[in-house]
Amino acid sequence: MAGLQFDGEMARLQQAIAQCHDLVVRRTAVLDAVHLSPGEHVLEFGCGGGFYSREAARFVGASGAVCAIDISEDQIAMAKQSCDEFSHVECQVADVLEIPYEDGRFDAVYGVQVLEYVPELEKALSEIHRVLKRGGRFVLLATNWDSLVWHSENPERMQKILQAFDKHAPFANLPSILPTKLRKGGFQVVRQLPVTVLNTSSSENAFSQYLAPMVKGFVQSQGLVPEDELEAWAAELGELNERGEYWFASTTVITEGLKPV
Repeated sequence: MAGLQFDGEMARLQQAIAQCHDLVVRRTAVLDAVHLSPGEHVLEFGCGGGFYSREAARFVGASGAVCAIDISEDQIAMAKQSCDEFSHVECQVADVLEIPYEDGRFDAVYGVQVLEYVPELEKALSEIHRVLKRGGRFVLLATNWDSLVWHSENPERMQKILQAFDKHAPFANLPSILPTKLRKGGFQVVRQLPVTVLNTSSSENAFSQYLAPMVKGFVQSQGLVPEDELEAWAAELGELNERGEYWFASTTVITEGLKPV
């Protein structure tokens, strides 16, 4: 079953999502975990529109280097535009399964909402391990998709839709298995940290406002829930928001690892 595609209209939607308050908070938490210093070389895989890479460029400065890869040409075009003021940022179309850099190149490698969509997870981790220096840092943010909670007056319908949406990623609850996968791949696991999102209204600054149409679109495209139920679900979210009864929460997890010295 096909998962979400991150190009075309989805790429443009991600540009809007990246600027909402919830994701600004998330971006700060990830970059704090990566803990970049001037002069370091860092790789972002699945860079999307380049928002993280642009911030990383400021941390490492002109004496450092930021390499950003994504499999989507649309995303890389946006990333290049986002980072065009920094000559030490290189953006290119590439796959995390075949990272186009030499062994031991990077002080740090990070990704955000990427590896849960990669069926060949072990191969991706092997490639990341290869391009890290000894003592290099690995940081990944991924969502435990089972943690999604939307208040609904029809909980049975809500659960049906959320369970159908779980099929959008090969590893819908990656944080729960990632420490074991990392250890088997030669990493030392440092820690895991939760980054929660809580929305009590739906607005342009709320992650859930953008997530809802993504959920609906995926479930609809796969024919997993009848059309009338999907429409009723979307309508209910709007009605709850108007009544001041809207509520959404989810938990993403930052996982930090090291390549042993």
